[in-house]
Amino acid sequence: MPDIQPRPGDLSSCLRDWSGPTPVLVRSGGTSSRSSDPTLWSLDLRTHCRELQLSDDGCRVRVGAGVTMAELQGHLSPAGRSLPTGLSGLPGAGYLLTGGISPLSRNQGLAIDRILALEGVWGDGTPLSLTAEQSTSADGHASDAWRGLLGAAPFLAVVSAIELSTTPRQPLHIARALVSPETLAEWIQRAEDWPDGLSLQWFWAEQIEILLVAIEADEASVQAWAACLPHLARLPGALVEQIDGIDVLPRFGSLIRSPHRGGPVSTEVLGLLAPAWGMATPALINAAREVMAQRPDPGCALASQQLGGATARVPSAATSFVHRQALWKPWITAAWPVGDPAARQRSLAWLMQLRNQLQPHCPGVHLAQLHDHLPWHGWELEAAFGDWLPGLRRLKEQHDRHQLLPGL
Repeated sequence: MPDIQPRPGDLSSCLRDWSGPTPVLVRSGGTSSRSSDPTLWSLDLRTHCRELQLSDDGCRVRVGAGVTMAELQGHLSPAGRSLPTGLSGLPGAGYLLTGGISPLSRNQGLAIDRILALEGVWGDGTPLSLTAEQSTSADGHASDAWRGLLGAAPFLAVVSAIELSTTPRQPLHIARALVSPETLAEWIQRAEDWPDGLSLQWFWAEQIEILLVAIEADEASVQAWAACLPHLARLPGALVEQIDGIDVLPRFGSLIRSPHRGGPVSTEVLGLLAPAWGMATPALINAAREVMAQRPDPGCALASQQLGGATARVPSAATSFVHRQALWKPWITAAWPVGDPAARQRSLAWLMQLRNQLQPHCPGVHLAQLHDHLPWHGWELEAAFGDWLPGLRRLKEQHDRHQLLPGL
């Protein structure tokens, strides 16, 4: 079905008068598998929700929900400002509203921790305009509405504009190299003791690529970075360089990804959250290796980002991202050729097989993509929101009583 391209002022009447199929989907960056479902209607925010306004001092930015993270960083960098965005510039507001994990999150926090104000409409069409200042009490307790929107907004509302605090753009030291599963386990264990300005990411497909990112201005992290260099130098394909900021980070996994593939591909991505793995790391990686050897499609992959530090210093009740003590975010990508249902079934079965191997050490879920169309949606919601899920369901009953948006 076709997309609807509403202007911000039309969103309220659009939802109040909705008579089409449900759930109503929202497209901002378009990286979610659900954003292009041919059986449902999408509110495409990429045409008319494109505001970009930086404050005079550069410390605040107002961004329309249809702006991608690459476009946002491109607007900020000439002013010497930045945000802790992720490993891809393609996502839109969904990145900001569902958590927003970055290689800089250990030092600068999650994207939702930088949100100052939100505008849009609730699922029932009621106008929405909230600020962090108005929504947080003197003792730091967030209102349920504010907490719900920070991390679970796609279930409750259509956000058209977001205001965020920015940081100075910072030079980074980065390194990439290829590793074996055994060596990956060693790097994971090493990284769990790193200071907050240094993080480890890894991408595992046919081979395994690691990515280290260190903030140049963080002295402790630079020292830890320097201690890594002798180990890096012995790795195949090692590349060590300095870049001007997170906005020019090389494409994640580019050392091992094939640049071309013969035809369009569909994907589903399941994000997990985990505490420190410690001494369990070698066994976990070995279990993953067995399943990785059975990948049904070249696009099937396992990757991870590192958390901790600043992300753990925010109370779990402050936002809908409740897993504040998580140190790792592994995510599993299932891929298959478009229009091949048998291949889709094989890849999704493989995804669940790998998830079952990881789950004892990865109890949480990060809902960066919505899966209300898949069988695992129920346990995924429980794993993502835990004891806060009943509170989110009360908010949904209050603000999306006709269940127009994806279900909780």
